[in-house]
Amino acid sequence: MEKFQRLTDLRTRLDPLEHFELWYWTTLTAGTNAYNACLHLAGLTSDDPVFSTIPGVHLAPQPDGGYARVLRGPGDVSHVGWPPIEGEIPEDIQCLEIALEALEEHRDPCLRGERSPTRYIVGECEREFERVQAILFARAGVKETVS
Repeated sequence: MEKFQRLTDLRTRLDPLEHFELWYWTTLTAGTNAYNACLHLAGLTSDDPVFSTIPGVHLAPQPDGGYARVLRGPGDVSHVGWPPIEGEIPEDIQCLEIALEALEEHRDPCLRGERSPTRYIVGECEREFERVQAILFARAGVKETVS
């Protein structure tokens, strides 16, 4: 939740058209953090402080302050469906997945120069992000914003 809020705060300081790439990545990364928080809150994945590199392989903190690759079950996901989540996905999280997939529709064409970002695209991204935020806050029992 703290990381989600820091990213959400950052994206409000960016002009979505002038700084589209950074604004978009911040939006998508915040959305992915919201997704992971919801999966953790639903008990579908572990919230251990490890970094997933590829499905099943994580970088885990070591006593010496470094990190080591370890094999372990699902933790944070990078994208919807990667890695797949075992178990019954609650309806609200399925709606969050749909919102994230809609956000991702703009990633490649807008960031690789095939399509120029427009106010319409920014509006679509903003609407999907608001859906993500509402689902996260409802699942976490947060009224409006995280401090």
